[in-house]
Amino acid sequence: MASQAFSSQTSLSLEGHFFTRAAVDLKEENPYEDEGLDHEFFLLESRFFLSDRLSGHLGLKIDRLAFHNGGYHREETTPLLWETYLRFEGDNCELTIGNQIIRWGKADEISVLDNLSRQDLRELFTLRAPERRRPWPWLRFRYFASSYTLETVFTLFPLTPRRHYFDSDWAVFDHLRRELAQSPFAHLITLNLDRQKLVPSLRNAEFGLRVEKTWGDFDLAFSFLHAHNRSFYLFVKSFPVGGFVLKHPADPLQDLLEQWPHLQILSNRIETRVPQDNILGFSLETTYRGAGLRAELAYHTSRVFLKEDLTSVRKPYLRAIVGFDYRFEGGLYLNLQFLSQRILNYSHDILFDPKLDSYFFLRLSKGFLRDFLTLRADTVYGVTTRSYYLNPEIAYKIKDTVEVFLGLHLIDGPRGTFFDPYDHNDQIYFGTRIDF
Repeated sequence: MASQAFSSQTSLSLEGHFFTRAAVDLKEENPYEDEGLDHEFFLLESRFFLSDRLSGHLGLKIDRLAFHNGGYHREETTPLLWETYLRFEGDNCELTIGNQIIRWGKADEISVLDNLSRQDLRELFTLRAPERRRPWPWLRFRYFASSYTLETVFTLFPLTPRRHYFDSDWAVFDHLRRELAQSPFAHLITLNLDRQKLVPSLRNAEFGLRVEKTWGDFDLAFSFLHAHNRSFYLFVKSFPVGGFVLKHPADPLQDLLEQWPHLQILSNRIETRVPQDNILGFSLETTYRGAGLRAELAYHTSRVFLKEDLTSVRKPYLRAIVGFDYRFEGGLYLNLQFLSQRILNYSHDILFDPKLDSYFFLRLSKGFLRDFLTLRADTVYGVTTRSYYLNPEIAYKIKDTVEVFLGLHLIDGPRGTFFDPYDHNDQIYFGTRIDF
């Protein structure tokens, strides 16, 4: 990182990051699936100080993601205004306005309260949590009292996840549109997405309040967030095929063929909405004999779930997570989390999500050769659904600022579970991270 002083009160620092990763499917199981992808970004960030109380941050990111399937190629390159804000610091308060990555909650990789950053879900869970976060324009005020911290956030810009809807292995509707184009129904069904576009306004505003307090050895926080849909799923108001029931999420065309005599074509558009949700939260953090202990609780008044007829429903939702992490004397790092989720007022036509769902998350990592070589492994196991996601990785630092890595994404889930549509997405990947 380079730094240059312009005056006794004004200074500027500059740093950059480059990331590239290519992934190849381990096995071809579907003629429409992606054979591979490559993802690159270049990030340039600058921090400046105008006075003792006024500072700012500038960030620009160029992001490119491409999917490959034989002769089929889909690519998007996007310039993004990254963290770009002004911050004023008073004697016991702080005001920040602009694009920010704000993180609520105490848990690490899996957090039920991390809802203030835009999530990049174009590769779904194969990107780690820090890689998925995107800044968002917030007005953030923090007041530091002697016994507590009060934080408020406000934005006119409704936040929604960034995700593909068609034509990729990780898209909401997978490759269904391309499959239909080659099916006997090509002249009858053409799927188009009618997305509700929310404009910045007071009616669509999001806002939240958080109070944090230290009580003995415990850091406690209570929060409220009025937000829009943070679910993995779109809220589908109407699906163009009436009477359809999805029984094989990994192969919906099979269901269409079997159910065709009983189906009704209603339109050629999938009509979606972006509903609002209120999230009440509680988090706790402490340490015990060198181990970090964390817990989070979130109650959603109106979470979005997908139904078997590919329309959506909103339900109250309760989520809780507990976890701990510890670094052993030999350098082995362990992070273990347990997540439990319950849908209140459950209906049995909900797709993928059972009434009560639980997951374990395990992260192990250890450095060798003075930490130039690192072995890592992330594992998610669904206790209720017997699904799993395994991500082993080996990374080597050519020097302090240059790292190369190689890993696997292995996914499996029984039919009808969340992981089921991604069974065929097992990948081997390799890439490079460079800081300068």
